[in-house]
Amino acid sequence: MYPGGALKEDIYYFAKERAKCDDSASWEARRLDRKQTERRTHFLHTLSKRIVSACKQRSVGTIVIGDLGGIRDDENGDARNWGDHGNLDLHGWAFDRFTSMLEYKAEDEGIEVVRKSERDTSKTCSSCGTKDGNQRIERGLYVCDDCGTVANADVNGAENIRRKVLPNLATDGGRDRDNGWMAQPAVHLFDRSEGSFAPREQGSNREP
Repeated sequence: MYPGGALKEDIYYFAKERAKCDDSASWEARRLDRKQTERRTHFLHTLSKRIVSACKQRSVGTIVIGDLGGIRDDENGDARNWGDHGNLDLHGWAFDRFTSMLEYKAEDEGIEVVRKSERDTSKTCSSCGTKDGNQRIERGLYVCDDCGTVANADVNGAENIRRKVLPNLATDGGRDRDNGWMAQPAVHLFDRSEGSFAPREQGSNREP
């Protein structure tokens, strides 16, 4: 997993710094905007490059990524109100930019990128297929009452996206998913001092 905490920290940090500017169109405000954009671009480039590199090393031929089109809409296709804070975060997500970076980097290495809808993937158990919106409990934890699967909620959702394209690994040569791996996946954090990702025990999200 590659958490985007560094991007979220930047959003709040630069918003506070811009609030100190007397004029939103001032030189200082524009400088802050440029710096935030540069840092976000570097983060996305670094992340997409790392993912493609890891896939190449492991001879992965297909990357399946969630298609977030329509995420702002409800089940009837109408715009969903996430509240002021939620709407601000949603509109700040660089969905298409990251996906485009991932696609052209993957293409250079002969890796296909397939987009699949994320609808209901967070509600569905990747082990037994039970769909229940109440099984995602606490922060980032998914527990299936039917089969007992315990997983990181994001990993569970990613497994559901993968299963839309690739065969079920449980029946493909017996390469089943280990429940411990699903519950506690390896985490790599973005280290600003190095401008790269490192395992959780080495990485650090330092103040801007």
